[in-house]
Amino acid sequence: MAKKYKILVIGEGAVGKTSIATRYTRGAFKESHLMTLGANFMLKDIKLTDGEKVRLSIWDTVGQERFRKVVETYYKGASGTILTFDLTNKKSFEELDYWKNTSNDKVKEMKYVMVGNKLDLEDNREVPTELAQNKADEWGIPYFEASAKTNININEIFDKMTELLMENKND
Repeated sequence: MAKKYKILVIGEGAVGKTSIATRYTRGAFKESHLMTLGANFMLKDIKLTDGEKVRLSIWDTVGQERFRKVVETYYKGASGTILTFDLTNKKSFEELDYWKNTSNDKVKEMKYVMVGNKLDLEDNREVPTELAQNKADEWGIPYFEASAKTNININEIFDKMTELLMENKND
C-alpha cells in the first residue's frame, strides 16, 4: 500500500504554480493557462529506490489576493507546501511571508520547499539568487530555482519534498 501525502503549491497569481504541477505530473507545459479558481489537484504515483510506493496529491491553488481565504480551506490534511514565486516579479517574492505564515498557522508540522520559477526568463530577473537563498536559509528550508517551461529542477523539487515527507514515515 502506498504512503499518501497532500502537497500544496502556493504563492501569488501567475508565478507558475499550475505549470510546475502540470510539468511534474504530466510532463507537459502550456504557454498560457486560465486562472486557477480554488484549486486543481493532480496525482503522481512514484516508486522510491527502496521499492516503497508513494502517492502525491498535488494541489495547485489560486494565488490572487481576492481568493486568499479560499486557499486556506485547502490546508487541511496537507503535509507539504511548495512556496512558489516568480523570479521576474519581486512582489511575488515579497509575498512569500504571507503564504508561509498562513500555511504555518493552519498546519503546524508542514514541510516546505521554496521555489523561484521562470528561470528561463533570466534576462528579466528581479530576485537575485542570494536574496532568495537567504530567505530560505532564514526559514531553514530548501530552495530551488526552476523553469517549468524548460523542465529545470522540477523533478528535483518534488524529490526533495518527498524526501522531507518520508523523514516522518513512521508517524
